[in-house]
Amino acid sequence: MSEIVEFYTAAMPHSPHNESRLMEEIAFLESRLLSIGAVGDCAYEKSLARTYAALLKTRRNQLSAVKKSN
Repeated sequence: MSEIVEFYTAAMPHSPHNESRLMEEIAFLESRLLSIGAVGDCAYEKSLARTYAALLKTRRNQLSAVKKSN
């Protein structure tokens, strides 16, 4: 799990593809949340769901900031 958090909390590279990368990450996180369900069936899935939800919120905020700067 720490690898997931480390990867998704790493600084975003400043490139023209920043917005598309964020959109891909948002799509991935949304699909993972859908497959787990909002609350999950066990403690592990509940923890993953909370982590994915927090990361999703962060990525959506970053995407909004990128769009405003363009």
